[in-house]
Amino acid sequence: MTPTTGMLVFLAAIVLAVVIGTKTKCNIGIAALGMAFLIGTMLMGKSISEVIGYFPYRLLFTMMIVTFFYGYASENGAIQGIANRMIYATRNKPWALPITLYVATFVVSTMGAGAAATPVFMSPIAFGLATQMGFNPLIAVVAVYLGSMGGGLQAWTGSGVMFKGIAANTLSEAEASSASWGYSITLIAICTLFFLCVYFVLKGYKVANTNVEKPAPFDQPQKITIGIILVMMVLIIVPVFCNMFLPNPATKWFTSKFDIQVLSVFGIILCAALNLAKTADVVKNKIPWTTILMICGMSTMIGLAVDLGVAEVIGGWLGTSIPKLLVLPIIVMLSGLLSFVTTGPAVIFPLFIPMFPALAAATGISPVSMTIALFAGTGATGMSPFSQGGSMALIGCKDDETREKLLPKQFVCAFAFMAVYMVMALVGWFNLFH
Repeated sequence: MTPTTGMLVFLAAIVLAVVIGTKTKCNIGIAALGMAFLIGTMLMGKSISEVIGYFPYRLLFTMMIVTFFYGYASENGAIQGIANRMIYATRNKPWALPITLYVATFVVSTMGAGAAATPVFMSPIAFGLATQMGFNPLIAVVAVYLGSMGGGLQAWTGSGVMFKGIAANTLSEAEASSASWGYSITLIAICTLFFLCVYFVLKGYKVANTNVEKPAPFDQPQKITIGIILVMMVLIIVPVFCNMFLPNPATKWFTSKFDIQVLSVFGIILCAALNLAKTADVVKNKIPWTTILMICGMSTMIGLAVDLGVAEVIGGWLGTSIPKLLVLPIIVMLSGLLSFVTTGPAVIFPLFIPMFPALAAATGISPVSMTIALFAGTGATGMSPFSQGGSMALIGCKDDETREKLLPKQFVCAFAFMAVYMVMALVGWFNLFH
């Protein structure tokens, strides 16, 4: 099977896996594994064990172990307690409440709740505040989505580590790390800027009522959990920035021996030993097994396509057909449009990233810049009400009329966010991090 024929076969297989997974309620990753075995053994002449060898075991371990650790804070209520206190602290400054809502969402997502779980408890808080305080409900949606994504995709979080792990399947460890941290910095800046634009355009500073209920005190397990997470974040973030700006043997040694996976293992042991939450409940409820299966299954199938040379064919074609100046904006646009109908980590990332080395050779653009552009485009249109992120941000809206009015506005925000990233790609922002 030639790479060109393989490209058509694998694109059809991706679509078929999504359709089978959607229609039969079977996990899309399992459907993709079925496609991988059929294509690998029937069309590529590989043995069953060779096809299994494409399964991303390292990515599976990374996603499982990091979300396992952060799951303790979500399970025992420590994360939600932080959000409630931040909002209560600004009750006497009406103009600051919507901003605090965004910051609180960002913080709790950063501390381990993650982009997927944070909206579950922050969206009801956000819409409750919007109704009670009298600010535009679109501010609530934007605050929850941008705060959850901006915080939950930082380099030290479960989703951030997952993004890096997917990139590391193709790029070098150093390139994947640079892309992860570059996207982290981009998220902090752009999510905050975009939220503030929405805040001022919709006059979020005009709050009518500031009666916020005082949260209950933290219990002992919650306090200990927060302390462990803070120590973990310091041990992850400080050495990385020291290596970047103040290189020294001590932090270089530490980062080579204790990355986020290793620290998460010891964090789990400590949380379990101190009985900070029921470990069985954390494993059952807080590790996103469905997402992990979906990503690993799809990555297995796309790994076969990469081995066949499909990525090189697509990358080479893009490199010779598109002006260099437009490569990054087009990556943002394509990933953004695909994100309306499919998931980034499961389909878009494994499909695009393997083509970046060939595209880099053809254009001279760093694979790191391309990867950041890919992450950005996918995240931008995730605000759509038909995507997981956008729909979860709406979960707290109980009024059907309000929900119907918000749907088209979410589409506008999604396209506007994508346009901002395209402009950033055009002016060279993503080139700063390679």
